Amino acid sequence: MKKLLLLLFTILLSGFSFAQGGIILSQENAAEKGITPIWPKCDRSRQTPSQCFDNKLRNHIIANFEYPDIALEEGLEGTVTVEFIVDKKGKIEVLEVTGAHRYLQREAIRIIRAIPKMEPAKWGEKPIAIAYTVPITFIKPQ
Repeated sequence: MKKLLLLLFTILLSGFSFAQGGIILSQENAAEKGITPIWPKCDRSRQTPSQCFDNKLRNHIIANFEYPDIALEEGLEGTVTVEFIVDKKGKIEVLEVTGAHRYLQREAIRIIRAIPKMEPAKWGEKPIAIAYTVPITFIKPQ
């Protein structure tokens, strides 16, 4: 029993989670190990793949951001946190969305789902999924 608990504790501390598709590495553990998906054209960048990914994600959110009309009319603001993975095929899967109003959540989901397909992260030669958590703050324009 102690060995089982120790094994379980070790797995939990390692930052891995297991899903139907295999291993999912957390964003923090992936960055620590230098593992990241390759955003389109990041393979030609002077930045590290991780820096390029972060910059492309930030630019993607800014470029695709549209404040929902109904949220403007109702004066809604807040921060939406989106948890998603870049799966082992390089596609985006939204896992969980929390915070703010559902109209703002829908916009955050739309933005994240619009992320382009990319080259998946690899552990050695094996593609793996990486989990990300991104906060998107909606501040009503004046």
